[in-house]
Amino acid sequence: MGKPDVYESDYLENAEIFADLINGVLYQGEQVVKPQALKEQDGELRSIQSGGVKKTVRDKVRLWNGNTILAIFAVENQTKVDYHMVLRAMLAESMAYEKQWKKRKKELEQENGSVTADEFISGMRKEEKFTPVITVVVYYGREKPWDGAKTLYDLLDVEGNEEKILPFISNYRLNVFDYHEYDDFSQFHSELQSFFEFLRYSGDKEKLKEKLRENRENYGSLSAEAKALLVHLTNIKEIPNVGDNELEKGEFDMCKAFEDMKEEGRTEGKIEGKIEGKIEGKIEGRAEEIVEMGYEFGIPENEIMERLQNKLDISVEEAEKYLSMFKRRAV
Repeated sequence: MGKPDVYESDYLENAEIFADLINGVLYQGEQVVKPQALKEQDGELRSIQSGGVKKTVRDKVRLWNGNTILAIFAVENQTKVDYHMVLRAMLAESMAYEKQWKKRKKELEQENGSVTADEFISGMRKEEKFTPVITVVVYYGREKPWDGAKTLYDLLDVEGNEEKILPFISNYRLNVFDYHEYDDFSQFHSELQSFFEFLRYSGDKEKLKEKLRENRENYGSLSAEAKALLVHLTNIKEIPNVGDNELEKGEFDMCKAFEDMKEEGRTEGKIEGKIEGKIEGKIEGRAEEIVEMGYEFGIPENEIMERLQNKLDISVEEAEKYLSMFKRRAV
């Protein structure tokens, strides 16, 4: 797991955040999964195959023990598009079911009761069932929307033969949440609403400013974990009046930080404007001198134009502008 994944996984340690993510992504905001019904699970899976031991580690796994249902939720965090994510998720879920089967097989071997031949071969009782495993992929990438496959069918080369092939293949659907697809995040009831909103509009300063103004209280109450993750996802290197350690830990006021960044940007803009103005003034003065001397010594206009371009390193259009501007004074 790379460093960005560590931040994302740490953020999902909070059971309320995890539950809100599942409810928002899978159940359109309906409060189906309760935080208190979630139990931490080991994300590591192993499978013995002919080539050795196959191992995979899922980013965050929770067992959901609802009133009438039991299920396992696995969340995979992605900052880049993984074009074989469908296969990764399929394999991880298959290994999760195999893990459950191995436990049942071991229990069956230790029983003293009667076991039918079919059950012995199967390694499980006929009536036994497995706990459902559901994978959710959360895509945090900023460069582009998710453009990878979302189903197994998307990965299969069956063009022109769909009707002959696909009916006989079990499809697999990937549960991908891509914030690029949303303009509104009201399906979330925790700080995830502001979290994904900030991520969604981080590239649009005016829109983000509007959102910060409208929901100042929500942004002001973002957890340190959320701010730390946003800093890394949006690649914020520094914030005025915020130390590196505070930035790393998310210990700053999000709204004030944004306002300070805007103010610093305005200040830098003013300074750059003054510098550019001085440079422009010097160029203009030098251009006037070249044009006046050119006409004084009877140099043809085409040669004056060449001198303007060569001496000032400017375009033909700019040279024509200066020639026209100072021609009357020189003649």
